[in-house]
Amino acid sequence: MRPVLQELLEHYPQLLAGYQMSRSDPRRFLLVRREAPVADHEGGGGRWSIDHVFLDQDATPTLVEVKRSSDTRIRREVIGQMLDYAANGAQYWGEGALRLLFEGTCAGTGRDPGAVLEEVIGAEADAEEFWARAERNLRGGVLRLVFVADVIPDELAAVIEFLNARMHDTEVYGVEVRRYGATGTDECFVPRLIGATAAAEIAKRPQTSLDDRLRSAGTEVTSIAERLRVLAGEAGLSVVSGASSLRLNDQHGAVVLLYPAYRSLEFPLNSLWQAGGEAEISELRDALQQIAGNSRKVSAKMPNIGCREALARWDDVTAIVQSLVRRRAEQTADPI
Repeated sequence: MRPVLQELLEHYPQLLAGYQMSRSDPRRFLLVRREAPVADHEGGGGRWSIDHVFLDQDATPTLVEVKRSSDTRIRREVIGQMLDYAANGAQYWGEGALRLLFEGTCAGTGRDPGAVLEEVIGAEADAEEFWARAERNLRGGVLRLVFVADVIPDELAAVIEFLNARMHDTEVYGVEVRRYGATGTDECFVPRLIGATAAAEIAKRPQTSLDDRLRSAGTEVTSIAERLRVLAGEAGLSVVSGASSLRLNDQHGAVVLLYPAYRSLEFPLNSLWQAGGEAEISELRDALQQIAGNSRKVSAKMPNIGCREALARWDDVTAIVQSLVRRRAEQTADPI
């Protein structure tokens, strides 16, 4: 039944039981790629392939592995296999990889990527922000791992429930898809979600305040938050505390954001792109890449660096923020 399930999931992602994952806000899934390649080292080819990669409407990467209940690997090997996929995909998929995989899937089916994306996130959503958030989620380990089979063995169900209750940023589920009816006539497939226990719900319940998120993220993040508040006073910026981020704003919006969950600082460059400031963007990206070192590749659209690296070179971070503030002020005084 594995090939059948793989084919069905490609065309009917609602079989992932998104409505059972969140009844107040059912998950809708966008197929990124079937048989997505995953490398195990920088610049490597695809050592493995994931049966399916999806994104939900909140840009949470969802990795899906399909197995037959008769496959003995479903009881043990599939867990290690999925963790390999998650760890290496998050580390070695390059910048924009999810988007490129999605666009390749659309090209293969002759569909317009924008129209397909709109079906999941809505016409009013910002596509660029969606893909930037997908990158943040991937790098930050905010993932969903889903095991799909016609029957989920009790041993696998127990491990799924255990992992889901103890992994804070990553959701782990099993989906048992039962077939009813005669083959080739009136068939129906009914999914049942496994792993959504009360313990898991409590473990993943969001913190009630940004201060709670900062404290739970560790001393590096709280230190960055304190330094950002000082920097805001020096640079004449306002400090805005959101549900998931601390941001320094000027009159145009966010100059820099701190995401406690991802332990990273992000520098939105939309205004520079709109002003045609490619040279400034390249210079800024190079400076951020020097701070990040080999820890991550800094993107051109929404560059971000880790809190640990930012603390080690805080004077450079301060200079970058001050430069951004000046550049954004110049745009207002003398539009390009």
